Amino acid sequence: MIMSSRSRKAAARTRDKWREKVWYQVLTPDYFDNKEIGTTPASSPELLLGRTVKPTLYDLTGNFDQIHVKLKFKIYDVKGQQANTTFYGHEWSSDYLRGLVRRGTTRIDWIGPILTKDDYLMRISVIVFTMTRAKSSQKHSVRKAIERIIRAHAKKHSFDELVKKVVLGELASEVQDAVRKIIPLRECEIRKSKVLKGPEEVKARRARLRRS
Repeated sequence: MIMSSRSRKAAARTRDKWREKVWYQVLTPDYFDNKEIGTTPASSPELLLGRTVKPTLYDLTGNFDQIHVKLKFKIYDVKGQQANTTFYGHEWSSDYLRGLVRRGTTRIDWIGPILTKDDYLMRISVIVFTMTRAKSSQKHSVRKAIERIIRAHAKKHSFDELVKKVVLGELASEVQDAVRKIIPLRECEIRKSKVLKGPEEVKARRARLRRS
């Protein structure tokens, strides 16, 4: 196949554009030990700002049992050829969650917004699988217990501290200890989180509400 002169010029322009790009090392925040989670090309560092990277928890810990936990980091700063990120959320894979479903048991969900000590607004999703079928009163009690513990931790912890507790399972373990006093459990996990607003947005909204 013989390329036309126009096609050759287009291909040359594409190669030139790739030669102009620089590869940047993408790092996790310091509360995840500044680990490299990939490399990404860009012709200008400004073009990286706001770009998201989606590793798994396995990529950070090396623990294959955590490969179903998908993380999301957003690039907010570039220094030299290092792109620094902030945590934006996490989610369990849908295939893994489907594998937890069993007959004769009950799935109980709690989803709610929380505000950290340093004014980050997040949405947290907790999932519970019981050993036996739960009554309506037990479901209500389980959700109240989850909410009480999650909000208490958000109130006393900074964003960085809370994110580690959420992602690494420490907070889910504490929720499980409280909930199993209400009904026997098979599984209790924080299956999803998302950062909704940063401190600047939260404080600005407070100021608007005070003025209105």
